[in-house]
Amino acid sequence: MPPTHLLSLPPRRSPRRLLLSISLPTLFATATMSTTSPNSSTPNYGSPPTYPTGSIPPPPSSLQPPKQPLSRMDETDDSAFYSQPRFVTHIDGGAISRLREYYRWTFWEGSQDHEGIDEKGESGGVQQGHESTGSGKKRGKIRILDLCASWVSHFPACMEKAAIATARRIQDKTGSEEEVKAVEDGEGKELEIWGLGMNKAELNANPILTHRIIQDLNTHPHITLPSSLSTSTSPTTPLNATTCVVSIDYLTSPLSILSSLLSLTALGGSIHLVLSNRCFPTKVAGEWLRLSEMERVELVGRYLWWSGWVGVEVVDLCEKNEGGEEKGWIGRMLGGGGGGDPLWVVRGVKGDGRAMGEEERVGKTEL
Repeated sequence: MPPTHLLSLPPRRSPRRLLLSISLPTLFATATMSTTSPNSSTPNYGSPPTYPTGSIPPPPSSLQPPKQPLSRMDETDDSAFYSQPRFVTHIDGGAISRLREYYRWTFWEGSQDHEGIDEKGESGGVQQGHESTGSGKKRGKIRILDLCASWVSHFPACMEKAAIATARRIQDKTGSEEEVKAVEDGEGKELEIWGLGMNKAELNANPILTHRIIQDLNTHPHITLPSSLSTSTSPTTPLNATTCVVSIDYLTSPLSILSSLLSLTALGGSIHLVLSNRCFPTKVAGEWLRLSEMERVELVGRYLWWSGWVGVEVVDLCEKNEGGEEKGWIGRMLGGGGGGDPLWVVRGVKGDGRAMGEEERVGKTEL
């Protein structure tokens, strides 16, 4: 029987180097943390935090994508493994708090210069750190897909409030006057969060979801949204962003899934793949268990490049000390203990569809 609990994997110091142009000491750009610390129990939201961020270069043309589907130790049907709801969280409280802070400044507080989908169906990205494609007009509706969703999505309270109000208006045609006003105010920020997962009970327990989609991505690795979710303003590219929390390692056909997400995302939209070091070891796909933490980051970045996403980078959300230094990263790389669950976001944007030039595809160093 496969394990029903998550294991926290120790860091590996792999004898082979997977990274092409990012050395471990320089993977993350040196950044000075603002006075708004992501770990503060009473943060001051007057200015956004500054996260260490590093660019992940495109893979060289000589490196071919892995053959799909990827293999796993346990190849039994996932519908049986996920049939029982698990009302638990798969990262610790500190990591959840840091992720909520990241979401807040990426999708909400820090994205005022990025548009949602406006009344003409035009869309811009909503990702902090990537170039805005918006025209500065009042934001329309923001649509985010929570991929591999469960009973909790880890969005901050301000986004949960807006999403619940929107969900009630759409699903039940209800919502208090205060809730409706909360949606209509806030610079026009109306938020829909769609959840795609495998367990109906878990999805139904998530109150912020506007729409719930049941799909086994390892059996059907191409995402096609129900026709009921095709909107008059944006019938073919309804999404502004996609999030996926500690689940990309379970997908046996990640390139097919990420490519289909790209086709559903508006120009300038973004994808945010959240990684930690916990997993159900028998269900992770490919060589995940044989890779170090930074090699996993690089691998997921390659998934995005191979799938057509651009501007791929990694954001370090690992716990910091009072001086803004990582409490756990160096210690983990040396085999020591860390400061809570590590957390990284590998993210990319949908570009204008132009093919990458050869100079963009070739890494700076050889394998």
